[in-house]
Amino acid sequence: MAALLLLFFILLQLPAAWILARFSPQNPYIDHVTGNVWQGQADWRLQGVEGVLSWRLRPWEFLLLRVGADIELQTGDTSLKGHAFVGRHVWQVVDLDGQVAPSTLRTLLPWQWPASPIQVRAVSVGLGQQTGWRDVDGQINWGGGALGYPFEGRIERASLPPMVGRFSLDKARLHVALTNASNERMGDLYLSPDQMLDVQLTQRLLMSVSGYRGQAGMDTAVVSTRQPLSSIGGF
Repeated sequence: MAALLLLFFILLQLPAAWILARFSPQNPYIDHVTGNVWQGQADWRLQGVEGVLSWRLRPWEFLLLRVGADIELQTGDTSLKGHAFVGRHVWQVVDLDGQVAPSTLRTLLPWQWPASPIQVRAVSVGLGQQTGWRDVDGQINWGGGALGYPFEGRIERASLPPMVGRFSLDKARLHVALTNASNERMGDLYLSPDQMLDVQLTQRLLMSVSGYRGQAGMDTAVVSTRQPLSSIGGF
């Protein structure tokens, strides 16, 4: 037993760059790795966004037959902290907190975003290869503002109110229910395990779009789309 513990702590002290070079030598997303398996950081890039990922291993998670770490993700004014776990055929992020800056949103989706960052509050989400989405919880808050987005070759403009997005599990889909400050329905986002995104926008939300003159009930979903997540913006 003592020998196994000694081997375990030796493995934790191995350079993280050495581990990455052995198991993923052509990784296009991570480079400039420093530190060791126990604690370190690396530069990352994804769809035009670049930043720094820091981690600190949670060794007791091995008792649950998974690898876990406290993580911090930073890029510009965007900063997110939480816990990440990887097990057999499943990954999970727990208690993710922080904010996503407008500059990051513009890189991922090149619209004219207002100055309000998205505040992330205790968001948890897991995905299993066989079980699909699981353990979904938490919410995001957004202060709203003037939004410009392309539509049929022109820029449409909307003045959006502050909104809340609550995460939950809807059968096999990850569900984000969008409401305003009065808890009135603004829309819904559904993401299936195969990364198909369903978007529903209500009459109440579309009334904030300049020039819109719809006649439906306020809670009615007057816009519904379905498309692969990869087809949106920089994803």
